Amino acid sequence: MNHGENMEPSPAPAAPGSDEPTVPAEPGPAAPVLPPVAPVLPPTVMIPRQRGPEMYVPQPSHPADPAPPYSAPPFSAPPYSAPPFSAPPGSTQAFPAPPGPGHPGQPGHPGQPAGMPGYWPVPQAPPRPRRRGLVATGVVAAVVLVLAFAVWIASAGPVGQNALVGSGHALPGRSGAAAGTAPGAKGENTVSDKILATLSKQSKALLAGDHDGYLTGVGGGLQDGFNRRFGSLRAMGVQTWKPTLVDKPAQNADGTWSVLVRYDYCFGTGCTQLFPQVVQTSWTVVGDQASVAKYEQSSEPWDASALQAVTGRRVIVAGSTANAGKLQRVLPKADAAADVADRYAHWDPPPKWYIVYVAGEGEWKSWWDNGDIGASYDGYSTGPRGIVMQAADATQQWLQILLTHEFGHVVTVGEDYGTADNWWLVEGIADYISDRDGTTMRGRLPDVRRFVKKGWNGSITLGPPPDTASDQEIDARYGIALIAVTCLSKKFGEPKMLDFFGAVVRKNTSLESASTSVLGTEWSGVASSCAAQVRNS
Repeated sequence: MNHGENMEPSPAPAAPGSDEPTVPAEPGPAAPVLPPVAPVLPPTVMIPRQRGPEMYVPQPSHPADPAPPYSAPPFSAPPYSAPPFSAPPGSTQAFPAPPGPGHPGQPGHPGQPAGMPGYWPVPQAPPRPRRRGLVATGVVAAVVLVLAFAVWIASAGPVGQNALVGSGHALPGRSGAAAGTAPGAKGENTVSDKILATLSKQSKALLAGDHDGYLTGVGGGLQDGFNRRFGSLRAMGVQTWKPTLVDKPAQNADGTWSVLVRYDYCFGTGCTQLFPQVVQTSWTVVGDQASVAKYEQSSEPWDASALQAVTGRRVIVAGSTANAGKLQRVLPKADAAADVADRYAHWDPPPKWYIVYVAGEGEWKSWWDNGDIGASYDGYSTGPRGIVMQAADATQQWLQILLTHEFGHVVTVGEDYGTADNWWLVEGIADYISDRDGTTMRGRLPDVRRFVKKGWNGSITLGPPPDTASDQEIDARYGIALIAVTCLSKKFGEPKMLDFFGAVVRKNTSLESASTSVLGTEWSGVASSCAAQVRNS
């Protein structure tokens, strides 16, 4: 994907519910090259597997996978994941996958810089003890760049033409006051018009469940990918599918036209929060007809795999055919986790639908380009876009902890992210939300006690576990983070604990300033008091 292509002036955005493409803008001077995007993505919050045979339904043993670069401890929080943009094995990738929107993870549920949605990993449950490491920095960087690009486009607004189909609220674009007809030599439709006409037909057909109509204008060799995409999107309950041309079509040497297409979409009845996906495409234009010649394969679960899905009161749980039988097992625990997480939506309304993707071994490595996380974690979060889990065979107790921890990240971090310095707060609050009956705390305390005896430095403001950390140290760090957040809640009350978290993690306020303004006392005394609770645990 060329992130430096010239951009057309933005037309007025289509009205919600309209299925007519926006009139193209008059040709004008090329827009400046897209600004470089700083790799400030949200933390990939992962949850490590829990240790202890009682946490898993017996499964055939298999060799341990390499440790992921960023990951989290074993007790409650789902693992990290990576960007959404790479093609699954066997798929037709027309263009190299762009550095997808992904979020690097750090051991445990590390916090990361603010800017974009992050993956929040959760340590695995008991059996299959494996070393938990960090997610490869290269993967993290790629993830950051792609998602950063998509988020930049989302925040700047679509440039070019759009065709809005379905419900929901489109992301605002730049002013389209200067939009015109941009006719061809004899007033015929432009190449942009023709491409948008095909995209609009496909969008209408997708939302209407018209499979043949969706394949309108799909070139040879691409049908398998479009068939899979149609089935997965319909299974997920797609409600909005809005295509926009991000840039001006450029003609290639072979006569085809290349253009970036952005789709704004949402899943579930009544959904309003739209998520952008940007893909590179190439088109053959003959007369008034535009046909897709190449289409970039992304690694978003619904694009990379043929999914089936089940819907609960507040959640959509999806998985490939191989895992379809596990979806109903996860559904009730996911609904229950949503009920708990909703209570901690202190800053923004909770999502209309929490989305859970149940991954098999292949999907775990390919979805959102998560090849480096490995099998040491049970889940990770990409924010409101959804969480990914591979622990569908875990006990019902662990499923509840895992899902509640990950949903906790969705409602507490939202679109803002802390830094690695705030890892203890990001992971601690997710563990706190999942620790409804004390199970998470009880599971972590043995390793906390060992860690303290071995020479803990007395600080509660721990960062992500280093990639050399043992399972016990990772678990201990999560445990200390949980004790610290629980200490804040008991000492000052849950509302003030949440306000303190918001000030530090969401507003980047220093611990000292947040403690004085929110808690009404100096941070040194608070930290000392909570550290004492760790020592006395």
